[in-house]
Amino acid sequence: MTIVVGANPFGDIRGAIDLGITLARTLPEATGAYVLVIATVIPPGWTVPSMARVDGEMQEWVQARGDEAEAEALDVIAGRADDLTVEFVRLTDRSTPRALAALAEQRDATALVLGSSPDGPEGRVVVGSTADHLLHSAPVPLAIAPRAYRCAPSTTDVAAHRLTCSFSGSDVAASAVRWAARLTREIDVQLRIASFGVRSAPMYPPEIGTDIESEVTAQWREQMAQAQSALALTLADELDPDTTFVVASGSSWSETLSSVDWTPNELLVLGSSSAGTLRRVFLGTHATKIVRHSPVPVLVVPRDEL
Repeated sequence: MTIVVGANPFGDIRGAIDLGITLARTLPEATGAYVLVIATVIPPGWTVPSMARVDGEMQEWVQARGDEAEAEALDVIAGRADDLTVEFVRLTDRSTPRALAALAEQRDATALVLGSSPDGPEGRVVVGSTADHLLHSAPVPLAIAPRAYRCAPSTTDVAAHRLTCSFSGSDVAASAVRWAARLTREIDVQLRIASFGVRSAPMYPPEIGTDIESEVTAQWREQMAQAQSALALTLADELDPDTTFVVASGSSWSETLSSVDWTPNELLVLGSSSAGTLRRVFLGTHATKIVRHSPVPVLVVPRDEL
């Protein structure tokens, strides 16, 4: 198993590496070989040298940030990844997502891991430009850690304790549940199937009454509960008896995601949209909003792996 971690010199390196270690402890590996590739991407030098040596100073500054990122990564994994083979890779490319995607394909990675952007609240997934690009193009499962994410402090108990799979009622979402069910059986953790929705804002003028939004939400919740029941019957031979179901709604995506309980080191699994290409991660509008408000790490799986 190879996990590629994108160590952004200007982002949350600790969160990305912690999630990489969590995935290495969680995802199954038949050979017993675990490789953590920590990759830093820096831009190339200017094609036209500056007479004032501004280009040289810029390159020195960029290289120094890369050195600092690798030093921080070494400090993070010290004593916590003794059973992992850790490699450091420094890539030069004008496009960070392109470089990371190419490396993930080259190394046949089990997953590509990113940290959150530093511009956002702690405890939520904050999608920066690199993550946004890869959420619509990653060639392997893409995992993103919430800002300031830290896995369990123990060096041994850092595996995921539960997987929650987002289910919207679509065929692709059902395939994602089937994928998550296979994984939870293999790694012996509990599966939860969750449907998330947001109440519509009140309409003005309220000529049809102010309770119509509540009625629509109640109908949606009932429909999703029925869809979950139908899914449970369809996958009766694939779901463990301890599988749980939840339908969550709120006035905002943040409220909706916060209305359900989350366990330490939990992973939220989403399947790629059918609108994207088969072998690439691609999220629709609904799933993207779930990702952007998730309080736990998210794992987005390309359709060809579902």
